[in-house]
Parts: sequence; C-alpha cells; structure tokens
Amino acid sequence: MIESGVTPDGQVTGLDYLKSLGITHVQIMPMFDFASIDETKNDGTYNWGYDPKNYNVPEGSYSSKPADPTARIMEMKEMINGLHKAGIRVIMDVVYNHVYSPNDQALQKTVPGYYFEYDDDNNMVADSGCGNDTASERLMMRKYILDSVKYWAENYNIDGFRFDIMSLLDTTTMNYHE
Repeated sequence: MIESGVTPDGQVTGLDYLKSLGITHVQIMPMFDFASIDETKNDGTYNWGYDPKNYNVPEGSYSSKPADPTARIMEMKEMINGLHKAGIRVIMDVVYNHVYSPNDQALQKTVPGYYFEYDDDNNMVADSGCGNDTASERLMMRKYILDSVKYWAENYNIDGFRFDIMSLLDTTTMNYHE
C-alpha cells in the first residue's frame, strides 16, 4: 500500500501516484478481522470485509504473515504511518451494525441475545440486509462500539471513521463525545 516509485518509462506508481493526484485522505475498506476468508490460504479469494468477526483485530489476509498476530499489527501500523508520512490521512470503514455469524461471534457467546436486535417473534432483525443486526442502543453494545473506535484511533492513529449503514446505529451512540 505504501510502495512508491516510477516505472522505467517514467510512469509514477503506488503511493507517489496517489500524492501526484493531490489525494489528502484514503478510506480503507473494513480492515478488522472478517469471517469469510480463510487467511491460511493464499488462493486469491477476496471479500469486501462487510462480514465482521473480530472488530479489534487487523484482518489477516492483508498481512504477509496472517498467522502471526505481531505481523498483522506491525504491518497495519506501518501502512498507516507510511500514509501519514506522505501527508495522507486514513479513514477506516467500520461495520458495527451487524455481524457475520452471531453464533460464532464473541458477543453472542458472552451474553447470548443481548447484543442483537430481535423482532416480536424473537427472530434476529435484518434491516442491514445482512441479518444479525446489532443493538447499539444497549449500554454494553454502545460501550463496545465506542471503545473499539477509540482503540483504533489511539493505537493505530486512524484519523476518521466511515460508519456502514450508520442509520442502523442509535443517535446517542453516534453523537457520543467525551
């Protein structure tokens, strides 16, 4: 992501190309751990990242060593620091409105039923179109979202956040400030 240079015929590439365009910010698609990619296989499988699994863990498929937690962290920080050194701010796309598989989700395993929205028939709500919508109005889900955003901002120097389907998150959570 932060490689730069010029081709033999003079074409500016990589980070130098972004800088030549005058770009001031980049939005990185979800870069937390998502569920549907087998990180142990380098088979070219791609996913947009809208299937959250571990919100506070860098996605392994973006790492040169996905099985090494230290490499995931260091490489993510290296990318963000490289963009900052180039004068480019980093916006992180976040998906706190739903999860991929609630039964495999740590939130559900911790307090079954608490972190999700249910209809009158006790079915999980799917206003996101993905199913498994979270309940941001519940105190501990709100705290989780706020703590997670703060974690990424403080530990990875993220400059801003783009909330996927923000309208599904409650106004109190979205307007929260210390």
